[in-house]
Amino acid sequence: MTDIEAKTAAFVTGMKAMHFIPTIALCIAVTLQAAPSGTDAASKQIDALLAQSWKKHKITPNPLIDDATFLRRVYLTVVGRIPTYDEAKAFHACQAPDKRAKIVESLLSSEGYVQNFFNYWADVLRAQTQGVAGSTTAENYVNYLRQSLRENKPWDQMARELVSSEGSCFDTGAIGYYMRDRGMPLDNLSNTTRIFLGTRMECAQCHDHPFDKWTQKQFYEMAAFTHNMTASSYRSKGNDEVNKLIRADKSIDKQTQDLMRQALQEVFRPLRDTLVVQNKGSIRLPHDYKYSDAKPKDVVPASVMFGKPVTLAKESNTIGEFGKWLTSAENPRFTTIIANRLWKRVFGVGIYEQVDEMMDNSVASNPELMRFLEKQMVAYKYDMKAYLRMLLNTQAFARASEKEAPPGVPYYFQGPVFRRMTAEQVWDSMVALVSPEPEQPNWSARERERRELNNRHNLAKMLDKTEPELLFEASKLVATAMKEQNKEFDQLRKELDVARAKDDKEKSKEIQRRLNESQRILRETVSRCFYEAAKKSNNQEIQAQLAASAGDGPMEMAMMNMMENARVDARDAPLNEKLMTRIKADEVLLGIKDAKSIKSYENYQKTLHQTWSRAAELPSPAPRGHFLREFGQSDRDVIENSSDEASVPQALTIMNGSLLSQITSGWSAFSLNLRKAATNEEKIDVLFLSLYSRPPTGKEKAKMLQTLESYASNKALWEDITLAALSTQRFIFVE
Repeated sequence: MTDIEAKTAAFVTGMKAMHFIPTIALCIAVTLQAAPSGTDAASKQIDALLAQSWKKHKITPNPLIDDATFLRRVYLTVVGRIPTYDEAKAFHACQAPDKRAKIVESLLSSEGYVQNFFNYWADVLRAQTQGVAGSTTAENYVNYLRQSLRENKPWDQMARELVSSEGSCFDTGAIGYYMRDRGMPLDNLSNTTRIFLGTRMECAQCHDHPFDKWTQKQFYEMAAFTHNMTASSYRSKGNDEVNKLIRADKSIDKQTQDLMRQALQEVFRPLRDTLVVQNKGSIRLPHDYKYSDAKPKDVVPASVMFGKPVTLAKESNTIGEFGKWLTSAENPRFTTIIANRLWKRVFGVGIYEQVDEMMDNSVASNPELMRFLEKQMVAYKYDMKAYLRMLLNTQAFARASEKEAPPGVPYYFQGPVFRRMTAEQVWDSMVALVSPEPEQPNWSARERERRELNNRHNLAKMLDKTEPELLFEASKLVATAMKEQNKEFDQLRKELDVARAKDDKEKSKEIQRRLNESQRILRETVSRCFYEAAKKSNNQEIQAQLAASAGDGPMEMAMMNMMENARVDARDAPLNEKLMTRIKADEVLLGIKDAKSIKSYENYQKTLHQTWSRAAELPSPAPRGHFLREFGQSDRDVIENSSDEASVPQALTIMNGSLLSQITSGWSAFSLNLRKAATNEEKIDVLFLSLYSRPPTGKEKAKMLQTLESYASNKALWEDITLAALSTQRFIFVE
């Protein structure tokens, strides 16, 4: 089994056996274990260090919070959404004295943790699924991040893989880190020091840093480690050999040679931007370098900016040595930055602020605590879950939130900071109101990615193994066909220019259709000719790959299947036994009896994942105009570029969009729970537990009953009540 086949098998198995949050079985010891005792002492030490700081600064810590506030806070912090109605109900019903520790452990072990922290790291690393020209590498990069979190890969290992991986995306999705900044090695170095070392060096790219100690020469010394990491399209030995054959054949005219090269480019087109290689070369200072410590265009040797020096021998793997230095526990900033980043994720403010702008004169608000956290991160071997477990089980996390932490003023963590939900947290909480399984994967997207990855990898292997002479013959056949097609293209383009000049929209549309059809014919010609070449090969592996890629269709379509994007019908999504049992129960509740309505409801459940998947399962970032973008999701062009500011478009999105109607529709999880409630009192309980994760107080219930009685004739009353509840500060903020 090849690496890519093993990864595919693991992916399919993971999709089938996804670990959802087993909160309903919260009090069953077999289902949920209490937090490992290995972090208990450390949690208490954090509380002790904070207590010393409060005493020193004469601060009274905030009071401890109740179970309801803790439940909602820990869900939003760890899995990035509010609890479902069933999860909230089960937690409140549980009488176990250590149920808070148990829920922490359950959430850290869930797929929700993966999805929530994927959102964070995708923002930091600027991971875009539609980036890199929508290539296979972009998809495999985000899958690498998801799987790393799912495996709980230690942060130092993950960081080392990101900055030192090379090869094709079929070997590792980690090459997406360099592919993301293809053609911009200096910008990539700036991002690297900011992400992993919390140090802003971008100013030193053009001149000595005006506010920090870094010189332009030091920037280039650091860049000397990474500037040779080059992103390119897939390289095949066969492709190189064919180009040699084309140059060597003097009987072929120049036009045919050019067309043959175009044919090769077309068949390798699906493999563009799938390779990162480490070239050999020296970096030089810019031509306008103006400082006295070197001359313009001087060659700059690699040298680290601080910490233990790195000595490079002639045979050294430069990027590998850089990765070791960057992630070493001896590196004075690597451990500090990840410990501070995760602390901020839990408490809302870093001990160092800003988390990615450290200088020699930066001061921690609690130096003793920061040193302890660094020590624990190393002791946990950069296990992010163990570190988070330690923070989440502190009394500090269980204290009432502080309404404000003014920028530039030291914050002493008398409680987590009261803050607005992120765009992803708001969306994912909406998903929890609609979908009965909020953590369900986006089956259509993941299945399409899996098929395309397999197809592209099979194409690469087949082109690698097909004899160069056969590829030469195929490109010659395509070139002959292209000569005739190019004449048609030229004529159609002239006709299109004339039609556009006359503003003849109908004529322009018809000509464009014919141009698109010609392009389709060209792709089919390329596919057919290279398929015929592969079919003549004596390599049995190629024959097997062709048969597998053809699927149930004709063998002639095998190459086309490898080259084109995969198509997936959401209605083909599998329904497991547990889901089918719930669907049948819902059909009884909803009174669905006829075959047509039953099929319609089952198709709704099958396709729900397309529109109501969590943010981590949607394109990264979501398209413009999507709810996520309106609520401040990062465009992933700049590191941590999200916004949590309120806006008028956000209010209009909730009031005038289709979102509310889908939450209160008859088939949403929230609506079904309302239907199951027999009385208005029970319905009010459902509303509060679903949106606020707690039962209503006596006063709230009395007020609600009065409202229901006063507006009993309003058929859209529950929709109006839900809209009002979703618009409250209590829903939109993390307390």
